[in-house]
Amino acid sequence: MPTREWTGEEVAAAAERLVPGSVARTTAGACYLKAEKLVEAIEALRSSPDTDFVHLTNLCGVDYWDHFEVVYHLQSFVRNQICCLKIEVWDREKAVAPSVVPVFHGAWMQECEAYDLLGIRFEGHPNLHRIFLWEGYPGWPLRKDFLSMPGGLQPGLNEFAGTARRPEPATRLVQ
Repeated sequence: MPTREWTGEEVAAAAERLVPGSVARTTAGACYLKAEKLVEAIEALRSSPDTDFVHLTNLCGVDYWDHFEVVYHLQSFVRNQICCLKIEVWDREKAVAPSVVPVFHGAWMQECEAYDLLGIRFEGHPNLHRIFLWEGYPGWPLRKDFLSMPGGLQPGLNEFAGTARRPEPATRLVQ
């Protein structure tokens, strides 16, 4: 039997029942939670026998130019179901989201990865640090504006053998 995927509306109804005021909005496939209610709502969805979302299958960040989303996929093995939760982070200069490590210990490395590659800080994480790149690395390589690195640095190759040189791309400094 295939895993049943909850709709955004189903997850929102469960989250609102368990933690009133926790839902910001829904789409067909996801429930957007209010960041300040995220940890409480995820813990309730994990602990409730009606939902039983006991496993954090995935945590990742997405860059939409003007904001970030942090995406959480929760799964119930007993009920053979999965759901998608999201929060929006609107401050690109100081991108901060609450850590869910107190609820799902498996979020530890996934939050470090989102921090390392997108620069999203997870408030309350026990030891948030870069895991792929070194401390002091200039920038966040999965951000859409990564090519505008501090000091005018340009990552990657500027040209390939046998091709004409292209003009340098327009850049802006990112602090």
